[in-house]
Amino acid sequence: MPKDSIQYTHTPKTELVEELHGHNIADPYRWLEDDKSAETTAWLKEQQALTDSILSRHPGRKAMFQRLKELSDYPRQSVPLKIGEWYYYSKNEGLQNQWVRYRKKKDGEEELFLNPNTLSKDGTTSASMLGICKDKRYFTFNISPSGADNSEYWIMDTQTKSFLKDKITNVRGFGVAWYKDGFFYSKNAAAQDYQAQDSNQKVYYHKLGEPEDKDTLIYEDPENPLQYNTTMVSDDEKYLFIYSFKGTSGTRILFRRLDSPNDEWTCLFPGFDHDAVMLDAYEENHFYLLTNKGAKNFRLYKVLLQKPAEENWVEIIPERDYLLQSANLVGGKLFASYLKDVYTHIEVFDPAGNFLYPIQMPFLGSAGISYLEKEDTELYFSFSSYAQPLEYHHYDIATNKLSFYHRDSVKADFSDVLTKQVFYPSKDGTRIPLSLIHNKDLKLDGNNPVYLYGYGGFNVSLEPYFSSNYLALIEQGFIIAIANLRGGNEYGESWHEAGMLLNKQNVFDDFIAAAEYLIQENYTNPDKIAITGGSNGGLLVGACLTQRPELFKVAVPAMGVLDMLRFHKFTLGWGWMAEYGNPDEKEHFENLLSYSPLHNIKEGTKYPATMICTADHDDRVIPAHSFKFAATLQEKASHENPALLYVQFDSSHGPSSTTKGLELWADIFSFMCMYLK
Repeated sequence: MPKDSIQYTHTPKTELVEELHGHNIADPYRWLEDDKSAETTAWLKEQQALTDSILSRHPGRKAMFQRLKELSDYPRQSVPLKIGEWYYYSKNEGLQNQWVRYRKKKDGEEELFLNPNTLSKDGTTSASMLGICKDKRYFTFNISPSGADNSEYWIMDTQTKSFLKDKITNVRGFGVAWYKDGFFYSKNAAAQDYQAQDSNQKVYYHKLGEPEDKDTLIYEDPENPLQYNTTMVSDDEKYLFIYSFKGTSGTRILFRRLDSPNDEWTCLFPGFDHDAVMLDAYEENHFYLLTNKGAKNFRLYKVLLQKPAEENWVEIIPERDYLLQSANLVGGKLFASYLKDVYTHIEVFDPAGNFLYPIQMPFLGSAGISYLEKEDTELYFSFSSYAQPLEYHHYDIATNKLSFYHRDSVKADFSDVLTKQVFYPSKDGTRIPLSLIHNKDLKLDGNNPVYLYGYGGFNVSLEPYFSSNYLALIEQGFIIAIANLRGGNEYGESWHEAGMLLNKQNVFDDFIAAAEYLIQENYTNPDKIAITGGSNGGLLVGACLTQRPELFKVAVPAMGVLDMLRFHKFTLGWGWMAEYGNPDEKEHFENLLSYSPLHNIKEGTKYPATMICTADHDDRVIPAHSFKFAATLQEKASHENPALLYVQFDSSHGPSSTTKGLELWADIFSFMCMYLK
């Protein structure tokens, strides 16, 4: 696209310069952080109008939206969850903006339970269930306008299928723990502007029928204002546990008896160097503790609360050389889920940790377990892969019988699609898994368009999942390439640590090496590669497009963390310092500055065709990251390729409805096709 074919919106600059750790850091577009100002609003409208005009030049834009719509227009159903005498599940007719919740008794008629599509005119308000009271009458729902993190808790009476007057406002979906006729929850000390740094998170108890301002303060830690706190109540309702986190990894667990609310808290698991998750065991006062302390790939202990010191813990399932993802105690058996080279393997043990048998997977892929209580005699497994639609199997625990339950009738035909896993060396020789999905008759002529996706952080594993959207690209000749970068949890905490803090550059090297591998193996060439990623993956794309601009033709950083010197100043961003480092400390500042996408845009450089995606209600990674990055790229890039800002309205850290999702992905795919086809 010729340089003079795009007339960018004028973006005023200020002379703001700060001296930080001996560096003069210019921030001329900081005024865009105020995304509610009249100036920013006007600028946004002009930016979005420009982006829409460019996308409209692609003759296949409408066809892409229609194809994604066709691929998504099939009835879908979630796995049922047995709650009391009812089985609850969600369904979507195909294009409903929000999934609708239903219920039925084992052999009864289906009945509508909750339709979130009625909560807003445009269908962008979601409702997710967070907690259930002991007698199963009341459910807590997280109600989220435009899909934002800042939300409300509403309470549903399951007998009348109506909401009570009770509402807990300005919460962020950290969950609730029911106890007697109310529940524990956590929230910040005061409601703030949605961008402001969250702090002083306290734990309260809400009694049904009482106004929120009468809720009882249970726990606070004023000496550590930057800390998450969430709760758990033991199944016998004898103990309250407080989980605390100073970031997105690292755990501390405190507990005390619920019948002794004035007792001091006892520390079960000290913070914050390791991770831990608890679940009830069958014996009274005993609990299971899943932790990576002294075991990078996790192991399972049994803990007696009367003797909580670590020397009294009893190992139940030892560490292996691959990851123990989770352990679930159901029906008198332990179900251990392992991740081995990105695929799920499930094994069953007795409560003492003796191996019984494996669960037979229907195919290599990902698996999940659905149940409510440890006394349940049945559960459901979900199975999925890149080319196999999600399917559910019922499992009878006593007989070890797995039987097929449901598979959605998708319209996407993957019979001619090949999926395979390869491994490639990163810059330092580390072996990285890469999943490839493409037509079986693909020719290795070095000229195939590639959709390269990654994340690489926060202990998040990219495991096989089914997406009908991919077929729309495969039909265009694309290769879908998904890289399992360091920083994730594919190979346990060692893999995570190798891509965090001062090691973060490894993640970018891994992603760059994926592109180089695909070129070397004659799958593609630099003019045919599009890189995408969201949130931390947006940082990944931003860093890679600034470090190796010649290697990619298209870049789409979505909801990205792009200003690495100020991320900690907004909403819950301070919690990411455990992953990225503290910009206020010189060592971490120097490291962050070395790869911060915003601060590494160079004057006159030819960058890939770039579309920076964000949303107006994103209160996790605030839109200013994308605004400032777009303004700087438009100012400094050589302009052979466009640098566009794409903003979804009434959406948040991800599309807020089915319609919003179709619009977003149709435009991302169209943008890629404009420059790769």
